[in-house]
Amino acid sequence: MRKDCSFAPDAEFKVSVFVGRVRIKVVTAKFDDEVADKLFFPAWSVAESYLATVGFIRAIPYTVSMERLVEPNGKVRQFALGDRSLAARHDFSDDELERLTDAVIPSLSTSLAISDLLMTLGKLDYSPIACGRVADSIARLLAPNESRSKQWEALRTALRVDEPFVRSLSEVSKASRHGDRVEIPAAVNNQTAHRAWALLGRYLRYVLDGPLDPVRYPIIEG
Repeated sequence: MRKDCSFAPDAEFKVSVFVGRVRIKVVTAKFDDEVADKLFFPAWSVAESYLATVGFIRAIPYTVSMERLVEPNGKVRQFALGDRSLAARHDFSDDELERLTDAVIPSLSTSLAISDLLMTLGKLDYSPIACGRVADSIARLLAPNESRSKQWEALRTALRVDEPFVRSLSEVSKASRHGDRVEIPAAVNNQTAHRAWALLGRYLRYVLDGPLDPVRYPIIEG
């Protein structure tokens, strides 16, 4: 099959499965490290689409883990999916793991918001929806019995972010949330994920320590 992406080189993909392992063979006009990096997510998307189709037929929720790249010369490159720049958007460390876990586990809504946030890494095409849901969830958590306008106001006040910042998270997810799965440029996805990570980090800090220090947490403008 051929998959065209505005942010990646044109390529053909062939899916095969053997003993539970998914193999995506990619044919492209040239190969180098830059091409390999740009084709990683399209290849992952192809694998996910294939397994989603199989899962639909069998009613089994298969998942994809892309672990390695085999280059044309046979060299194997291992993959570890993650983005340290996202972790830099909050100020939590492993030293606070137990304290933070104690706050998260009793709140299913908070736990699900974290799961949504991690979907920005685990499911690329779902990233815009995930970021929008994170913002929606936090607003409802902060003011559960208020109108939507009051909930958004509570979010902006408590977490010290302005309206354009919050609106950017809602707007980028609007089309996808309503079934219009438009392609979002990689740069926009990246920026939105960083904003959602910062927002949830501030919310969790607010839950643990109360009102945010204005000096330590200046207003984020969008």
